[in-house]
This record gives sequence, C-alpha cells and structure tokens, in this order.
Amino acid sequence: SGHAEVRALREAGQRLGNYRLEGCTLFVTLEPCMMCAGTMVHARIARLVYGAPEPRTGMVESKANLLAQPWFNHQIEITGGVLAVPAKRLLKQFFAEKR
Repeated sequence: SGHAEVRALREAGQRLGNYRLEGCTLFVTLEPCMMCAGTMVHARIARLVYGAPEPRTGMVESKANLLAQPWFNHQIEITGGVLAVPAKRLLKQFFAEKR
C-alpha cells in the first residue's frame, strides 16, 4: 500500500533489520485507517501519536478503537489530537496540491 504509515513502518523495519519495531513511536498527521492500524499492531510499535482525527475512516478512535481490542497480542499507547488544527491545514494543502 502507498499509505504513509505503512511506508514509514516498512522503511524503519528495513533500516533496523527487523519488522518488529518494539519501543518505537510513530508520529502521523492523520488518524490511521484500519489497514494502517493493523500494520502497527503487526510491527508492535509502542506508541502512536497522531494529529487530526479522521471521522470517516479513522480506526483508532473516531469510527472504532481497533487498537484497544483485547484479542491482539500487543497493545499500543495512543495520543491523538496533537496539533490537530495545524495538521488539518497541512492535510488540506497536501490534497489540494494532489488534485
């Protein structure tokens, strides 16, 4: 997938020589989707910090709290809404340039 979270996790795994990124924190602009959240669990990151919530597809807190499910073998600490207003502006600018 081309989502930034998946790409960042893949590159970090390559640089560290291990797909398990235990002890690592992932900082992202937008609340992750289901696919990205699942990839984070698989990578076993310790913490996720995101800026803007995503009310339509956010699977960390907005639509569902996928990362808090008890059946996962790994739990991720979540901090959301960090610099949410600037993050929204940045995303708006990014997508305006893409179109």
